[in-house]
Amino acid sequence: MPFSHSHVPIHPAYVSSAATYAPYPPLANLSYYTPSVANVRHPTTGIYPGQVLHSHPPPVIPPPQQTQIHGPLPQLNQRQMGYLLAAYRVGMLAMETLARRVHDDRPQAKYARNPPYGEDVKWLLGIAKKLGTSYLQDFCICTVNSVASPFILHEIVVEAAQYLARSSTAPLPQPLRSHLLTPLIQKCQQMFTACTHFKMYHITPAEYDEFVSIIRSARTAFQLTPGGIVQFNELLQSLRRTKSCKKICGKGLQIHWQTRLFK
Repeated sequence: MPFSHSHVPIHPAYVSSAATYAPYPPLANLSYYTPSVANVRHPTTGIYPGQVLHSHPPPVIPPPQQTQIHGPLPQLNQRQMGYLLAAYRVGMLAMETLARRVHDDRPQAKYARNPPYGEDVKWLLGIAKKLGTSYLQDFCICTVNSVASPFILHEIVVEAAQYLARSSTAPLPQPLRSHLLTPLIQKCQQMFTACTHFKMYHITPAEYDEFVSIIRSARTAFQLTPGGIVQFNELLQSLRRTKSCKKICGKGLQIHWQTRLFK
């Protein structure tokens, strides 16, 4: 069962849909129910009006956690499964700790392409994918509150979307529109906006190429959502209107933008 982390703030986009992913209570009495229809020779009125019992037993519904497990998990023994659950629990506790201090990081660390926690977060994403969709949902909720790097957020969105597309019994034509990923995508776009404005205010001629690379990554992130390219163009216009841009454009940045990005 997914682990509860009630003291971590929940992203508003998850509030209305959280019940969709809440695990069902275990059907403890289902396995003990034995339909007494072996000797029925004609339809018999059931317990409820309009219900008819037939000679074949009703299908047994497996627990939700079994239907959500994909990949190599059925080949794992109980001990290996225990290791995965323990690793997931420890990782989620670490994510909660990260959420409490992520806003205290310096901007250079907050918007870093490869922050110190990046590989650990992606490792935990792999564990969540092995355990199933409900575990992935809990991971995504913690990620929205814990991760500030727009680059790491973008990687998580892409990997999670690929997982949803592969594991769904009915293929998702556009998994990026899943409400499970929407808060992550929004957070990714918000952090790219903040990152580009911060970089613009502190840019030097030696950082022109890196700044253009960040703008390109931001454009990729905004293209994940319908209408995102409109928001991206608005971001570009807002950057062009900043005093920093007007001050340094004559020194070479305008040439970089016109030759490598805007055309």
